[in-house]
Amino acid sequence: MQEYPEPTAKSGIHCQSCGYDLVGVAIGQKCPECGSEIMQFAVKTQSSGKAIASMVLGIVSIITCMGYGIIGMPCAILAIIFAKKARLAVQDGTAPASSLGMATAGKVCGWIGVGLNSLMLLYILFIIAVLIFS
Repeated sequence: MQEYPEPTAKSGIHCQSCGYDLVGVAIGQKCPECGSEIMQFAVKTQSSGKAIASMVLGIVSIITCMGYGIIGMPCAILAIIFAKKARLAVQDGTAPASSLGMATAGKVCGWIGVGLNSLMLLYILFIIAVLIFS
C-alpha cells in the first residue's frame, strides 16, 4: 500500500505563538521552537459560516428586489446582521480574519438590497395609491 507524505507548511508560514518559520513542519505536529500545535495555517483558508451566509443573503436580496420587497428585504436585513456577527467573531478570535472580506461584501450587498427593496416597495405603494385615488 502506497503511503502519501503528510502535508507540510509552505514558505512564509510562521507560528502564531513565537513567529518561528514553519517550512517543512508537517500539519498536526508541534512547533519546534515553542511546542504549540501547527493547525493554524490550515484554518486560514477557511471562512466563517456567518460571513458566507451574509454574502449569500446580500446577493439574494439584490437579485430578488423585484419581488415587491417581500423576499429581498428580510434577506438584506439578515445579511447585515450576519455580517455584524461575523465581524464580532473575528474580533473575538473565534473566526479567521480571512472572513472579513466576505462579511464586508455581505454588509455592502445587504445595504444595497435594503435600498433597492425599499425603492421597489415605495414604487408599488405609489402605483396602488394612484390606482385608488384616480
